[in-house]
Amino acid sequence: MAAGGPVTEAVIAAMSTEQGVWPENAELYEPCKDTILLTDAASCRSTEAYLRFCGLAHEVKSRRNAEFMSPTGKVPFLTADRELIGDFQGIASFIEAKGFSTSANFEMKDRAEMKAYLSLIENSLIPAELYMLWWKKDWAVRTRQQYGCQYPVPLNLILSYRKQWQVCQYLKAAGWHRKTEREVIDEFRRTCQALSEKLGNNRFFINDRPTEVDALVFGHLHSVLTRYLPDDSLSSVVRTHKNLEDFVMRILTDFFQ
Repeated sequence: MAAGGPVTEAVIAAMSTEQGVWPENAELYEPCKDTILLTDAASCRSTEAYLRFCGLAHEVKSRRNAEFMSPTGKVPFLTADRELIGDFQGIASFIEAKGFSTSANFEMKDRAEMKAYLSLIENSLIPAELYMLWWKKDWAVRTRQQYGCQYPVPLNLILSYRKQWQVCQYLKAAGWHRKTEREVIDEFRRTCQALSEKLGNNRFFINDRPTEVDALVFGHLHSVLTRYLPDDSLSSVVRTHKNLEDFVMRILTDFFQ
């Protein structure tokens, strides 16, 4: 990310305050649950999970315009004292700068492995979800309706088609527009297989502690398994890996109950 971007600014701001002190008034903003889409729901769930992994107090608040309130245009976003930090990456960087990261003392090998799996999620899992939501025609109709229903006519149509155009531009830039639906699902399957093999019989993915990787995997798989989707193209893939299903349930039990 270019210097001076929102993530960099959040880190600099956090470093300018006292490390080891978490703001008492931290609030995590996300879209309303009846309109939130799969990928946004996954990001919100992942962020909340990571805050819980780190033992950081926060209050979750829903706003219909959360996406437009966020400094990065992505949800969720965190307010902490005078700071405003957008999306999972920015919030994770802010947490690390404040001295609360669960992976702060990882050795170089563990950090490299963590970055590799974060990259796998960013470059394979998330684009596959976006492709199914916005590129696949029968899914895209429902996605536009769900995204736009929170706004009055004709704003609902304008914003939903604009969102679809933005996502499709991203998929084109990444080369995903050349893939068939079968190739996308195969990519999703390979990613889940890689995650399943990495997890094995362990409780967590790296160094026996919950990290950003665990938070992201949990958020995305939980959303795929629990949110209504037009068909089971993605959820059926996840369900072929019992250890991934068990992992999701374990995070829910250990950190959300």
